[in-house]
Amino acid sequence: MATSSIVKGVLTVSGTRLFSGVADGVTLEKQAVGDEGVFLRAGQSGSTSRWVVSLGKPAGLERFTCCHRYEPFWMKPAAGTAISQVPAETQVLVLELGGGRVALLVPLIDSPFRASLQAKGDELALVVESGDALTPGSSALSLFIAVGADPYEVIARSAPAVSARLGRGRLRVDKPLPAFSDAFGWCTWDAFYQEVSHAKVREGLASFEKIGVVPRLLILDDGWQTERTMPTGERRLTGFPANAKFPGDLAPTVRMAKDEFGIETFLVWHAVHGYWGGVDGAALPGYEVREQPRSYGQGILSHGAHMNVDWWGPLVGLVPPAAIHRFYHDYHRHLRAQGVDGVKVDNQAATEGLGFALGGRVALMHAYREALEGSVNVHFDGNLINCMSCANEMFYSAASSTLTRTSTDFWPNLPASHGGHLYTNAQVSAWFGEFTHPDWDMFQSGHPMGAYHAAGRAVSGCPVYVSDKPGSHDAALLRKLVLSDGTVLRALDIGRPTLDCFFHDPTREDVLLKIFNRNLESGVVAAFNARYHADEKERKAIAGSVSPSDVPGLEGDRFAVYAHHARSLAVIRADASLPVTLPELAAEVFTFVPIDGEIAAIGLADKFNSAGAIIAKRWDGQDYTITLRDGGSFVAWCKREPTSVLVDGKQQKFAYDPATGLRVELKKKGEQSLRLRF
Repeated sequence: MATSSIVKGVLTVSGTRLFSGVADGVTLEKQAVGDEGVFLRAGQSGSTSRWVVSLGKPAGLERFTCCHRYEPFWMKPAAGTAISQVPAETQVLVLELGGGRVALLVPLIDSPFRASLQAKGDELALVVESGDALTPGSSALSLFIAVGADPYEVIARSAPAVSARLGRGRLRVDKPLPAFSDAFGWCTWDAFYQEVSHAKVREGLASFEKIGVVPRLLILDDGWQTERTMPTGERRLTGFPANAKFPGDLAPTVRMAKDEFGIETFLVWHAVHGYWGGVDGAALPGYEVREQPRSYGQGILSHGAHMNVDWWGPLVGLVPPAAIHRFYHDYHRHLRAQGVDGVKVDNQAATEGLGFALGGRVALMHAYREALEGSVNVHFDGNLINCMSCANEMFYSAASSTLTRTSTDFWPNLPASHGGHLYTNAQVSAWFGEFTHPDWDMFQSGHPMGAYHAAGRAVSGCPVYVSDKPGSHDAALLRKLVLSDGTVLRALDIGRPTLDCFFHDPTREDVLLKIFNRNLESGVVAAFNARYHADEKERKAIAGSVSPSDVPGLEGDRFAVYAHHARSLAVIRADASLPVTLPELAAEVFTFVPIDGEIAAIGLADKFNSAGAIIAKRWDGQDYTITLRDGGSFVAWCKREPTSVLVDGKQQKFAYDPATGLRVELKKKGEQSLRLRF
């Protein structure tokens, strides 16, 4: 077992020298069983609610990537070549070192403290804080470090070690996804924003019905609650029933959506504190509501000095920990009585700025998470989407919930945001996707960038839901994602960046953003030109390549590769690659299928995630049988032409060309079996 130590200010992990000039207050607490990594404790001589210690200068740094918060609610990635470029509020950092080594650095939570990383000149500093001046301390478990040759191998073995040591949340693989995750959905937000109403929900659902692509999941977003603006400017919840735009409360809207339009799961939005400014204690007595000032930490305020007052005002009508369980149960019991099936809970990370005199940010987050998840499990069978919650104390405290938004919103009117949206979701998913299941947010199918976002959702492994305005749909695009039964071809894992772009920023460098996922014995890689230039003269194509090796662990020696937009089919070896060049803000999706004997079933080529439509495949003597989830345009690479094709036992016409493969048009809807006879 390789040694780890701190000797004379030099930190060595698993035999690799990482930092020199480590502060005296940093100690090696415990080496994980099996050499997964090491845990560091940060201490100081006095007792305060916030302190900063230096980890010193890195040894052999070539590049880094990190995810940091730039406001309380969201993270975004950053990449660079010098430790001085690491931003404040970094919550995971991966260093690319010389000699083919990488180091993973994960700031931790140790109630009442949480840690983050930031540059301090040319040194890396560890920040420890409770978020409450009345909750001081002198020592905290603060950092986990692991070293290896491959960042995904290091992440895979590190996440269980971190989860076990923190002992509060659970890993993603140990938590079930809500059943609605496989249903195509519609969210009312970008369609109507806060002007949503019963009539507009009907209008939106009728519009989908007209194009024949009907959602099974509906998310009623902000705009339905009863609230008022306080004299101090904050908007606060005044009651559990819906406002006047929903006559008779939510029940008539829920019944209409389910009975008339086939909605199976009806979720409603609410903020974690009731509304953006909390709860109006006079209107809702009995919950011990207190006037709590917002007070974010120095790291957040370094990104935006006015965040304590921006957006929703400096005060929150806060339900304290002693009453939050009762508040959620009362609220959710009322919603369940209206027929609501679950909730999307927003503004969660704002909790960190409200811990004064309540034991600090970590204790308050723990109390709220326990109350929220408990109530959702009782009333909604766990149907919860966490939102605006990208603080590390939330990720490591989510014991039963898993769906978590991993980026800021889809911004239809910000052209520069689209590449960054996909880059952020993929990069945040790399580490934090080990603890919760990423949700990459809604998009609009009729938007000029709809196809770009749809390609991203196809490889994301996350739920697929849109925010289309009535009458503004791209039905053909939606059918590339949605099956005839209203479910989606969700890939088996979570979408993450390929290794060749992991340490780069594809929104600023001329590097393709590539995101990988997997299906049954196959891989899928979406490639994006993620750069944006407002001046059309500055726009240019970016060249790169794709390979079966982009998908870690994909088994096989030779692969058939299908490019969705190009409609091209090729055969390459596992270690070979195909060139790809994409113009600015363009995308292509590649399906990699190992050749099994003389065949590789691509799946439904009219879907972005073609192979996601394959349920099973096998050889039966000289016949090859493929079970598909739906009809559509089936494609397979075959070394030779089959003598016949049977669909559910009946002869089916087909086309065969050695260059373009076998093509079968399947008109029937629903699950069906193809038998290829040779």
